[in-house]
Amino acid sequence: TRKESSAASDVYKRQAYRLYRAQPAGGSGGAAVEPATGIAFPRTLRTDGKALTLLGVGVRTKFVVNVYAAAFYADAGLSRAALAPFKGVPVSKLASEPRLFAALSESPTTKQVVLTFARAVGAQKIAEALSAVPGASAKARAELEACIVSKRGDLRRGDQLVLNWRGRDGVSVRDGAGGAALCAFRDRSLAAGLLAMYLGGEAVSPKLKASIAAGVLEL
Repeated sequence: TRKESSAASDVYKRQAYRLYRAQPAGGSGGAAVEPATGIAFPRTLRTDGKALTLLGVGVRTKFVVNVYAAAFYADAGLSRAALAPFKGVPVSKLASEPRLFAALSESPTTKQVVLTFARAVGAQKIAEALSAVPGASAKARAELEACIVSKRGDLRRGDQLVLNWRGRDGVSVRDGAGGAALCAFRDRSLAAGLLAMYLGGEAVSPKLKASIAAGVLEL
């Protein structure tokens, strides 16, 4: 029921926030654990010479099966300016505040979503899922799908696929955190559509958004 779903979401928010606060920030061994899969992500990482800070973790579930854990990173220094208007807002309200996620999406900061797979997934399936981007051109969607299928291939448990945004127009697909780019696009509609998959109103992982709200409080 709707009440049961809402209650379950509230439990996850509290659990994610406790885990986020409990893990040591930065330093060697510092990590945040996604509760549903037990997959851990580092608090910071470097991409193209930029230091990125973890803002939240979540899980992508399909037919009650955990497909992958997702971690959202951003350039913390630049993100603080975009997030300043939300200082002091309770995490319970931030999680459902569309202006927060719009501010993150529209900020020209470097952003990254790291997907760590909790089970094996065929390349065609994940390619079709990621290329189902509303608003992007058919050409861009086809190129994205072809990139994942031909250059990455099937994903096994523990494998990573990374989406990296630079500015508002650029998005690339990488083979693991810190890995080389498999393909890169200079297409605002594709970049915005992929980001909306994780930060938009119909996000594939509401639990990631709840965790990002907790991460904003940490910033």
